[in-house]
Amino acid sequence: MKKQGIACYLNILAAILGIAGLILTVRSSTMSTDNALTNLSTLILAGVVGIVLVCVAIIVPNRLGNYDPISAISVLAAIALYAYLFGSCVSQRVMLIAGLFSFNAGNTVGWSIFYTCIGAWVCLLVGILFLVVGSFLKSVKEPMAA
Repeated sequence: MKKQGIACYLNILAAILGIAGLILTVRSSTMSTDNALTNLSTLILAGVVGIVLVCVAIIVPNRLGNYDPISAISVLAAIALYAYLFGSCVSQRVMLIAGLFSFNAGNTVGWSIFYTCIGAWVCLLVGILFLVVGSFLKSVKEPMAA
């Protein structure tokens, strides 16, 4: 772990945030059968594949060095999958949120789902931010040239 660069640590944090975002997304879907996400299995698959791709981006630079194409493509795909998970959840929760802030403010289950979704969205967006920032930094410290 001593030869890891800052991008490796940002990718580890992005993987942890992706796991948390996925768990919160699943939790928001299972709180009420009336407000379940319609494509939950697709969202779970996208989240798991995104997390695995982040893990690939953590491991591969140790063998191939910084800025290799495999880790670059895996980071891009992970960003796309995290964004898909975020966007799909937001698009399916818009009507619930609109109802909570207008005519259905007393819906306690709806508010619980809303707060859980906010946590998931923050985790996913911060994970995307860490992946973007980490993609410009070195994953592995290179030895000093003599």
